[in-house]
Formats: sequence, C-alpha cells, structure tokens
Amino acid sequence: MSSNAARPLDESGPEPIRAPLFAMAVEAFEDDRRHVVLDLGRARAGTVDLFGRYRCRLDVVDLPSHLSAMPDIDDEDQGPQAVERWLDGLLPPTRGETVDLVLCWNLLNYLPPGAIEALGRRLAERASPQARLHALIEYQATRMPAVPASFAPAGLELLADPAEGDTAAIPAPRYSPKELEKRLPGFSSEKTMLLGNGMQEYLYRR
Repeated sequence: MSSNAARPLDESGPEPIRAPLFAMAVEAFEDDRRHVVLDLGRARAGTVDLFGRYRCRLDVVDLPSHLSAMPDIDDEDQGPQAVERWLDGLLPPTRGETVDLVLCWNLLNYLPPGAIEALGRRLAERASPQARLHALIEYQATRMPAVPASFAPAGLELLADPAEGDTAAIPAPRYSPKELEKRLPGFSSEKTMLLGNGMQEYLYRR
C-alpha cells in the first residue's frame, strides 16, 4: 500500500453511517481474484483493515491534503493541463494493473467541474472494464466544512472524522448524478442513495 501512516479513529466519535452502495461495491469482490483499490482520501486504519481481508492491492493518495497546491483550472494558458500534471505527480504508478474500485469519499465536493473532468480522464485511463467509482456528495446541506472530513470504513459502514482546526463553512456544490457523469468520462451512474447524514451516495460503473 502506498500511503501516509494510518491514524486510529477516535472511538468516542460519531456513530457509523450506513452506506449500502459502499457495501455493495466491496461485497462484489471475488475471493479468488486480485483486486486493485484506489483510495483518494487519507490513509485510515479501517480502510486498511477492511481491504486487508481480500486479495487486494490498496493505493492511498490523500488528495485532500494537497488541494491547496492544485493549479487554477480556469487559467487560460494551461489550466486543465496543469491540473493533469499535478494529478500525475500524486497518483501511484499502475504497475501493470488496472483499478477495480475508486474511493472518492467526499473529495468531489471540493473540486470545481473542470478539475473533476481532469481527474476523471486520469481515472478512466487506469480503470478496469467493470470498475466502480464511489462518492459521497453533499445533497441536503447548502454549506459544508471548508476542509474535507476524513471517512473510514467501520466494517461495511462508514465513520466521518471531521477535519481539525478550520471550522469555516463554504457553499456546497450539490452535484447531481448526471452532472458528475458528464465530468467522469467512461463512467455511468449505476445507483444513488440518500444517507442518514443528509449526504447522497453515488456509485458509478465503467
């Protein structure tokens, strides 16, 4: 696994969130086949524990911690190309394997549409023919924390660990499934579900 050191969750934190589409994506893993999981969030002990039960390669990128260094997608001279180069410096080498599951967690809420397109192009290049992409999108709330929370599996449920320090709020983009589908080349919306915390769970498939 390529990642930063995993930090244990605070056991006094919030209750786990039922995430049926996340569970569906993981339960589809076949025991007799190797799988590759690309986690775009922070390294968490729960993620390592869950996917350690499978014949699985887990790559953890932690894009949220690098968002402040992301080039301006709207730069007229090199916006999209600069963002793609930035992503190339963060995404792990494929090592001859394709990705079966991409875990975006709540990252897409913090990317402008053009940056989602750039990320989508890079993911499409490394995704297997039946790859899935899972995302959590702000749906009911019109505002969200300025810094992404960190999500980790607790079994097949999810725990949200709020970012420390910055308590400011910013407008939530509230992307629709079809809007994101347009920005994720090669991926089609498979299923959506409203979660108990007011977020929408999206599952896309190649």
